[in-house]
Amino acid sequence: MIRARTLVLGLLGLGTALLAGCGVPSPRAYTAEPIEGPWRVAVLPLVNYSTDSQAPDRVTNLLASQLRTVPGVAVIDAGAVEDALAREPWLLTDRIPPDLVDSLGATLHADALLVGSVLAFGYREEPWGGTIPEFAVSLRLIETPGGRVRWGAHHGRDGADGEGLFGIGRVATLDQLVIESLEQILDTFPEVRSGISPGSRIPGEQGSTP
Repeated sequence: MIRARTLVLGLLGLGTALLAGCGVPSPRAYTAEPIEGPWRVAVLPLVNYSTDSQAPDRVTNLLASQLRTVPGVAVIDAGAVEDALAREPWLLTDRIPPDLVDSLGATLHADALLVGSVLAFGYREEPWGGTIPEFAVSLRLIETPGGRVRWGAHHGRDGADGEGLFGIGRVATLDQLVIESLEQILDTFPEVRSGISPGSRIPGEQGSTP
């Protein structure tokens, strides 16, 4: 009886492990210290190193949307960012020079620029047939003026991360994988403490701070 009970418990434990899968990887992140906010952040278009030409626009828009949910952060309008970049064009916005960091910060009345690159975005073929989404991104939060990096994160995932028995935990679509990955990344974002903005927040502006 005892041996039978032990066998049943062992099988239950194995089943739970198979259902749970191997676990979803966590982002690799660096945070200098908490930020005195509220902070006005300009999200610059991400540079594309993936094979999908639409990746920068889709990921940049999703990133800005997710960033608006971070308490203490006001995301600067994308149109204003585009206008500022049109006056000072620079293609590799993930490698932005210090003088342009300060210039864009002053033009946009921004406390920081969020820059980065899309490293992977698309679907890959699986050996046994079908496809699976994959996504990787690298981000940095650069204070302006000065160019100090206040936060950085790198994250890469595919839809099979965390998949268990019978496909439980599998992410089937690329959009869902990107959203989940960005949520994980922004969980590592610096704490924004209430206080006086350290940069050039426009007096009286409401912004998009929740």
